[in-house]
Amino acid sequence: MEGKDLISSGKCDPYVKLQYGKVLQKTRTAHTSNPFWNQKFEFDEIVDDGCLKIKCYSEETFGDENIGSARVNLEGLLEGSIRDIWVPLEKVNSGELRLQIDAVRVNDAEGSRGSVSGSFNGWIELILVEAKDLIAADIMGTSDPYVRVQYGGLKKRTKVMYRTLNPQWNQTLEFPDDGSPLELHVKDHNALLPTSNIGDCVVEYQGLPPNQMYEKWIPLQGVKRGEIHVRITRKVPELQTRSSLEADTSLTKSHQISNQMKQFLIKFQSLIEDGNLEGLSTALSEMQSLEDIQEEYMVQLETEQMLLLNKIKELGQEVMSSSSSLSRRSAGF
Repeated sequence: MEGKDLISSGKCDPYVKLQYGKVLQKTRTAHTSNPFWNQKFEFDEIVDDGCLKIKCYSEETFGDENIGSARVNLEGLLEGSIRDIWVPLEKVNSGELRLQIDAVRVNDAEGSRGSVSGSFNGWIELILVEAKDLIAADIMGTSDPYVRVQYGGLKKRTKVMYRTLNPQWNQTLEFPDDGSPLELHVKDHNALLPTSNIGDCVVEYQGLPPNQMYEKWIPLQGVKRGEIHVRITRKVPELQTRSSLEADTSLTKSHQISNQMKQFLIKFQSLIEDGNLEGLSTALSEMQSLEDIQEEYMVQLETEQMLLLNKIKELGQEVMSSSSSLSRRSAGF
């Protein structure tokens, strides 16, 4: 995929969202009005709607700007032939996107294992280890960095490391493996003011073998300096049964988060009554971190649920196949 003559009201940092059916995927952010993404996306075929919906945005500090949209009719697309087209963007004065589209047949055996897109047979384990030589976003020559991770339609973030240009997070995040782009956005945290961007990068993981950890320092884009250290693994598990101990642990964690939120509300009320603005700012930052932990926990539960449902579906297919085979044998006697 590539684009040309894209325009925005400010500096053009374009990215594209692609929607086919209920599946939404996103390119990485480029930093030119003539971007060349060179990314591949896969969608399962659907019946009711044969249109690929495209929306192009320019990444901005205070809300991303829509710089055009389009629809591509995929009806009549033949297996084995590539449709190479330039699509003009609508509702803007300039801009085109180039797409190369092809149809690939997936046989039943492959389908039972699941393709890269929409399979949820495994998950991505991303460990954000550390960063080094970040740019200073504060007037004191430091930053309060954290990482916002975007994986398809999912967003997660790390904890904030205060007053450092060489943060160490050592934080693990997990996502259901559907082949979506994995983007890292390093931000400078501000309690009362908008956050500022101090670098971006894309983690290329699609070609990794399963269950093998890949480790790399990745240079940050859009800034003069800075690197981030990551470890990533495409995990493909065997069928695992969950013990009552794991269930009890989940309930305990949920209860702990609920109690912490209640304690924060009591603390806020006390700080407001005392007029302690500095303490209120610190408490807001702490509560934001707790909300991030809560969001991460909920996404983890959703991921585990999808993995379990997928394994149940596979077992059901195996049982049906076995039953069909037995029926054919019985008919032969």
